[in-house]
Amino acid sequence: MKRTPEPELMQIPSQVRAYADADFSKSDSMVVKSLEKYLKKVGRTLNKTDLILDIACGPGNIAQRIAKNWPYVNVVGIDGSKEMLNEAENKLSENLTNNLSYQLIEINSIATGEIHCPFKADVLVSNSALHHFHDPSRFWGALKKLGKTKCIHIHRDLIRPISAKKAFEIKEKHLSNSPKILKKDFHASLKASFTVDEVTHQLFDSGLSQLEVFQVDELYFEIIGCI
Repeated sequence: MKRTPEPELMQIPSQVRAYADADFSKSDSMVVKSLEKYLKKVGRTLNKTDLILDIACGPGNIAQRIAKNWPYVNVVGIDGSKEMLNEAENKLSENLTNNLSYQLIEINSIATGEIHCPFKADVLVSNSALHHFHDPSRFWGALKKLGKTKCIHIHRDLIRPISAKKAFEIKEKHLSNSPKILKKDFHASLKASFTVDEVTHQLFDSGLSQLEVFQVDELYFEIIGCI
């Protein structure tokens, strides 16, 4: 199936609310588990001087999980959608997480140099961010500017199905009881996503071939490593 890009930012209030209300807890928790597993593998311990950036953090689901899991580490979620960050900040006020904050930063602008990010991260994570970029090289370019030397990367995203029929089947299988607007957005995201082979080539072309990409299940791939 040929890739069909979707809007880079989710800003329509009804879409944002549907996404914020959805239960992605299983996928969200896997990002945290992958980071825990990788830190253990490389024998690295995070401390209070470290910074974890959640790229395209959306309503803050993963950033909150990370902040609670590492309460002594500074966690910042960045996103280009003010509507998404409003959702994230509302949750933040409810949960009183002292080590978590959010910043409105358009990631494409970091890649092009229009915006200079005031910090560099020790750990960069993202979930379902890459497929929103019309030009994926912008995503990789931004990551290189956002990470310190020996920055740990954990990125997770959807895999584009092989056909339109398969995309429809996956949508019905995983979101059969979800609101219509969420099902529509999920279907669009499947069509906008990349294959594992495509991501492998993107990493090579961006000078990031040290990062490993592998398929997790029928829905997701992960990118893990240190550069």
